Amino acid sequence: MITALTIPSTAVPSLSVAEIATILGGTFGLCLVIAWIYKGTHRGLSYSQSFQFSLVIIGMLSAAVMMVARVGILNALGILGVFALVRFRTIVKDTKDMAYVLFVLVIGLAMGTKEYSLALLTTGAVGLVVLVLTRLNFGVSKRHDSVLRVTNYADDGTALDAATVETALRGVSDSFSLLSANVQGGQVELTYGVRPKRSTTATAVLQAITQLDGADNVELFDTKHQVEF
Repeated sequence: MITALTIPSTAVPSLSVAEIATILGGTFGLCLVIAWIYKGTHRGLSYSQSFQFSLVIIGMLSAAVMMVARVGILNALGILGVFALVRFRTIVKDTKDMAYVLFVLVIGLAMGTKEYSLALLTTGAVGLVVLVLTRLNFGVSKRHDSVLRVTNYADDGTALDAATVETALRGVSDSFSLLSANVQGGQVELTYGVRPKRSTTATAVLQAITQLDGADNVELFDTKHQVEF
């Protein structure tokens, strides 16, 4: 007598409307918190409002992807095929932006698999770390806080040499170094890395150099919080 073997069903029960709403709503709330943290701790020149929108949307889409993938292997393969057709050509200038993209992806994946505690604790822990590191100004080099660029066009016959500029810098800075010197025609351009004294400010450095004879154009750039220069 042959007994038929019964193969257990591997079908995954569909999510209810309430569960879907909980996952998407929770993901939206957590990604919104992440976007606020990004806005409050961002430093540099590459801030983009559209990137904040993208953080929230990417998180919710990753949660939706996990809800689709949980149904079966065919759906998961279909998702991979769709991603293979999509090309993201946006250049991310700040590596921290990539970390935020990964942040919301992880939260979306956790919410999509109904790991609510993991998503909540990860958001709180990583968000707290970001706030603390930003508060401590973690990783900033104290060697040179500013970049000073002095240009002499020599239209009035007044020359500008490095010795004159460096004499003035010794009075208003703790340290400095010549980064580049460029002479083209009658134009002289000197660029210095400068760390102002604790008792003074970057503005005082700018004013001291501006008063020099031959300093036709003086520019000062803050390098501590700028991503691109």
